[in-house]
Amino acid sequence: MEFGLLRWVDSPSLKEQHLIGFGSSLQEWLTASSFHGIAPLLRELHEHGGGTCKFGLGSVCRRLTLLEGDSPDHTECCAKALKEVEQLELGHLCSLTFSLLGLELESPDTYRGVLRLLVALGNRDYRLSDLGYHQNKESKSKLVISLLATDAQLDRAYQLCHTADAITQGMIVARELADRPSQDCTPQSIANWVEEYCSEKLSLSYQILDEAAMLRKKMGALYAVGKGSCNPPRLVTLSYRGKGSEALHHVFVGKGVTFDTGGLWLKPGEGMRTMKYDMCGAASLLGLMDTVYRLQLPVNLSVVLALAENMPTATAMRPGDVVQTHAGYRVEIINTDAEGRLVLADALSYAARELKADLLIDVATLTGAAVKALGYDISALMGNDEELLRWLESAGEHSGDRVWRLPLDESFESQVGSEIADLCNTPPNNAAISVSAAYFLGKFCDGRRWAHLDVSGTALTRGDAIRASGRPIPLLIQYLCDRVQGTNNGVSDEEDPVSV
Repeated sequence: MEFGLLRWVDSPSLKEQHLIGFGSSLQEWLTASSFHGIAPLLRELHEHGGGTCKFGLGSVCRRLTLLEGDSPDHTECCAKALKEVEQLELGHLCSLTFSLLGLELESPDTYRGVLRLLVALGNRDYRLSDLGYHQNKESKSKLVISLLATDAQLDRAYQLCHTADAITQGMIVARELADRPSQDCTPQSIANWVEEYCSEKLSLSYQILDEAAMLRKKMGALYAVGKGSCNPPRLVTLSYRGKGSEALHHVFVGKGVTFDTGGLWLKPGEGMRTMKYDMCGAASLLGLMDTVYRLQLPVNLSVVLALAENMPTATAMRPGDVVQTHAGYRVEIINTDAEGRLVLADALSYAARELKADLLIDVATLTGAAVKALGYDISALMGNDEELLRWLESAGEHSGDRVWRLPLDESFESQVGSEIADLCNTPPNNAAISVSAAYFLGKFCDGRRWAHLDVSGTALTRGDAIRASGRPIPLLIQYLCDRVQGTNNGVSDEEDPVSV
């Protein structure tokens, strides 16, 4: 998949293209001599609120889609256009042209709306069959998405190409990793992937801690989750330096449970069916790092991946065990299927104390309760810093990768209490599970500013097949770009959107 540019003044040939555009392009199309023969068809499509045409196009283009509305500058219009884009029958077409004609790309809302559509189109190029597990591999042509722009739009169009390509490629990295069968996506295989990925990238560095190093650092919670598996746990750190040491050091922590049986608190068969995806938090952060690297963002970013397999064996952790954590707390394990907060606890403490994080954000498919509360389109957001939470809420609005804040205060203290240890990993009353889990994690942040994203509902898409979505990469890259530009919720519309 790749993005490119076409200059409208060159009267480019679109004969083999699927042309896509909003009503704003109509006036430009109608003034072009090559479009005169289909002018009545274009007007009829516009009068009927848009649609896709495969016939009667002559030699103008192979297929034409007129999206509803004149511009994606309003949330409702953008949402409708996204739905249309996601449902387009691309078939064997490998060349799409997205018309920017008539769009006010200097408008932040329009720019962001177009960016969302381009990323959605780019992600259409990824299929589960790309992973190579079919006996007979089908040949696949590379999808090329061209932006049709006037000379006055070329600078912004180039920015759109560059940014859309970087975000899409990062999301596909995350999706390919998460969609792999778990036998090919163990803690060590992810560590190997990171090592190979960094081998030719001078601005990236990495560190891999094995189980012996974890025990030396008293990471008993992460170790406990992984010790029942023949694939031992790993803690992987990947760092990017885009600014000097005086800049904020963002550290993002990802839950990477590469398969979750529930341990001795064994899940039922149906509940285990999608548990190879319990590492989507870690996968999304590797995809995010790929996007940051492609954009060469001027930020300092580290991602910490807490990788383990939760298996039910004679050496597995047991309900009632008490483990020592990196932060010094001793934790009673009540439920071995509440393993995510255990692996994150040691990773957050490590990020805060040893990596000297200024800001912490963790990403995890942590609780089914978040799905029950918010469904499959909105991620749960919690944290201890109002400003950081507002940054993320603003980024969610701008990127369309939505979040919703849940309460988190000292009234939940009793939910993490234990008689035998300092803390327990899940409340015995089974109440407020999502918030209780977040409150538990907050104990391990060493006073750092911290936010928690529970992506249990949003990490997957559920259509003809369940697969990874690549979220919350759009949210997090928007957040980082907003921090670079100093824009936040309530900022003036004159500020640029993502244009790095």
